[in-house]
Order: sequence, then C-alpha cells, then structure tokens
Amino acid sequence: MKFMEKFIKEGNAYADDTPKDLMKEERTKGIESKHREDSVEDNLKHWKEMIEGTPEGQKWCIRGKLNMKDKVKCLRDPVFFRCNLTPHHRTGTKYKAYPCYDFACPIIDSLEGVSHAMRTIEYRDRNALYKWVQEKAGIPKTEIQDFSRLSLVNTVMSKRKLQYFVDKGLVEGWNDPRFPTVQGIMRRGLTVPALTEFMLEQGASQNTNLMSWDKIWSMNKKVIDPIAPRYSAISKTAACELLIENGPEPPQSLTVPLHQKNEAVGKKTLWFTKKVLIELDDAKLLKPEEKFTLYKWGNCKVKDIKEDNGKLSLTGELLPDDKDFKLTKKVTWIPHDEAHHIECKIIEFGNLILKPSLEEDDKVDDFVNPNSKLETELVGEVEMKGLKHGDIIQIERRGFCYVDQPWTEEKKALVLHFIPDGKTKSMSVIASKIDAKAVSQGEGAELSKKKSKKAKKDESKEGEKKEKKDKKDKKKPKEGKKEEKDSKVEDSKGEDKKAETAETKEDNKA
Repeated sequence: MKFMEKFIKEGNAYADDTPKDLMKEERTKGIESKHREDSVEDNLKHWKEMIEGTPEGQKWCIRGKLNMKDKVKCLRDPVFFRCNLTPHHRTGTKYKAYPCYDFACPIIDSLEGVSHAMRTIEYRDRNALYKWVQEKAGIPKTEIQDFSRLSLVNTVMSKRKLQYFVDKGLVEGWNDPRFPTVQGIMRRGLTVPALTEFMLEQGASQNTNLMSWDKIWSMNKKVIDPIAPRYSAISKTAACELLIENGPEPPQSLTVPLHQKNEAVGKKTLWFTKKVLIELDDAKLLKPEEKFTLYKWGNCKVKDIKEDNGKLSLTGELLPDDKDFKLTKKVTWIPHDEAHHIECKIIEFGNLILKPSLEEDDKVDDFVNPNSKLETELVGEVEMKGLKHGDIIQIERRGFCYVDQPWTEEKKALVLHFIPDGKTKSMSVIASKIDAKAVSQGEGAELSKKKSKKAKKDESKEGEKKEKKDKKDKKKPKEGKKEEKDSKVEDSKGEDKKAETAETKEDNKA
C-alpha cells in the first residue's frame, strides 16, 4: 500500500470509477478516462476511501498512468488496486483493498531478492509493464526469462477447465490419476526422479510444442524397472482351470527372488498346487499335446481341453526333466486354492478428452472421454497382502502398477493403478482394456465423433463452394473445350521455344 501511495503522489497512478464495460471499451479504442488528469489530492482522497472499504470507496479502483495509445492494449492504464470485502483466509477483514497481479508481482519479486523471474510466454506482452512498475517504484530490477508452457496431447492443462471436471464429478478430485497435477500423476505411478529428469531435459525453451506422454513414461520405466518386485495375477472373470495330473498334493512352497535381476529387492514365497488358474487369452492359444511353460515353475504338456457353457478347463502334465524353454508359450498362473491367493483390482486410465488439443472456442463437454477409467477384477498371489500404499510393482505379463489401496482385513481387496510404460503395444497376449498407443502418443481427433462448431462450419462452407463450382462447370462445357484447345496451343508454343533455346545454346557452345 505504501508503494501505491507513492505512485499516486508522483503522478504515476490515479483513481477511477469508470464502469467495467465502459473502461474495457475505452481501453480498446485508446480513449482516456475522465479522471486521468484528476489532482493528486482527489486521487489520495478516493484511495483512502478504498482502504477503509466505504460504499463510495468500493466504486473506485486505482489505475497505472502509462500510455492509452500504446499498441499493446494491456499496457493502456491497467488496474493496479481494487476493493474486495471478502474475508482473506489469513488476514480476515484487516484489508479492504488488494493489489492486482500486474502491480504486486514485480514489487514482491524485487523485495524478495528474485534475480531472474521465470515467466511463460503468454506474459511476454506484460514484460514492459513489469519493468515499468519496478522502475517507478525505485526498487532493484529483476531479469525476466521467458519459456513456453508444457502442453501434452489429450491433456487439459487449464485450471479453469480442470475445475469443470471436478465440479461435474467426472473425476475423484484434484489428485485424480488422469489429472496433470503433481498429486494426480504420482497416483498414476510417476516417480519424482523421472519427473525431475523429464523437466530438466525440456529446459527453458520458448518454442510451443504439443508433446506426447510416451517420453515421460519411458523415462519412468527406466527408474522403476530395476527395483519393482514381480508378482502374478489372473483375471477373475476370464480365468481357466488347469488341473495338473502330477501336481503337488498337498501344496508345496518355495522361496524365490522378487526380482530375477536384483536380489536386493527381496524374496517371496511361491506356492505350487495341483489345480491352478491361468488366463483365458493364454488357454485359447493352447492345443492338445502342446508343450508350454508355466512361469517360474517348468514345462507342462496339454493332455485335454474341455469347454462347458463357454468356459475352458484344461488338464496337463508337468515335464520336470524338460528344461528347453526357448520356443514354448509362457503362461502365468495362480494357485486355485483361496488360501493361496487374494482378490485385487487393476484400474486402467485413458485420456480425459478425445481431442489432441482443445481450441479456445471448444466446449470441454463436447470432447469428454466417457471411457477414461476401466477396471478389471483379478486374483493375485497371497504374498501381495504385504504391499503398502504407494508401492510400485510389476504384474507379470501385464505391466507395472501403483498400489493405491493396500489389502486389509476389512476391505479384503487390493486396488492397483496401471502405469503406462511409453510403449504402443501391450506386454503380452493378455488383453488390455485401454489402448496403449492412445495413452502414450495421444488420440487423434478422428476418434471423437463430435467436432467443434468451427470445424463443422468450415466443412459446410467448403461443401457449398464445391457445389457452386460444379454447377458452373456444367453450364459452360464449350468454354471449357475452348480453354483446353488454347492451353494445347500454348503448350505447343512453349515446346517450340524450349527447342529453339536448346539449339541456340548448342550453337553458342560450338
């Protein structure tokens, strides 16, 4: 407030009660306010009323006195102070008038010792105002460094538009895994080291680019792959029974590493039973007498395949002496016995919007993806009971997952969030409900059946133009033939000239 009073006394600011709409019109046309040349005394009088929050003071604002003819319209006497009687969340009703961003930001930066202000390029037109405020305030100047905003395909970055999803109940909140907020992407499994590496690699570029997500998820995979413990889980609704004739009875256990290439991750107990569950997608590929490999167990031969009401059940025989795993199909499995598996759920997230980038005139609700969150019920290893919130694991042949809700005696369900890895294809034949390519590289506008109004208008205009042109061409067939003859004559003349020029060049050479 002291700085504002200084600006008024030195003639660099004035009080104005021009209505909002009229002020906007005057700034657009470069017309000066009727109060622009008021005396310092009058301006200080209105300023005092604003500070006290009186009914008269609430009608006024303080504007900077720059140049109303400036080509950059935001520099035409911008508003610096306004009355606001809404209680502040910290100071309550102590203050009745508050500074606007254009006035507060350069002063605060200087007073706090900011040497370089990093600002996105949409503030570039206001850089001159930033410097003007510091100069007139008589405070140390701050260097401004512009950089472009980070834009990602099929991602809403605007807080105003993100608020729309929250208000409509389309997401859980500001920490929803589909949101580009820090808490949101952390719940989706992005690690701090990967995020840091990605941001440092971008640098302070001033080029505006629409980036895909595959790069950041690829970086994240490099961080989590060496340390994520491995577990197995099978789709609950698409599970097939496999009866192993020579399987262990009663169940047997074996201690194995949680990560084949990193023993420091720890160990787990793997249970072997006579009856196991395998994926339907795997069972469909197996044939009688075919040899396949049970993951982390050994080779097995299909003895029989039965189908009852659309459900497959297989009978197999272990081949303990067969150690040739090179050309066999790899199959993940889970003990059928409920004592040796738990229920869990994996949630896959898609893009919130079906258009790579929203335009200014696009309505958010026209491009909302109705299928951006899909769930799959699973049964997993009983050892997964020990997982904690925030742990990152890998479900064999499915992908990496973030533990959003650990298994407890009360809930008896483990909730996992699928983590993209930057690839455009799934890890195996196990079907995924979300298109990996769309998540990593973005969905094209053609995936959305709805188009913006602008696009529809452009298409209709082009159609009308083409239709009119076709009608004109039909009405003038003779003229078309005449033009065709003339063009042939011109072409023949052109060929003659080319030939003459070529002969002249040859003569000159000779």
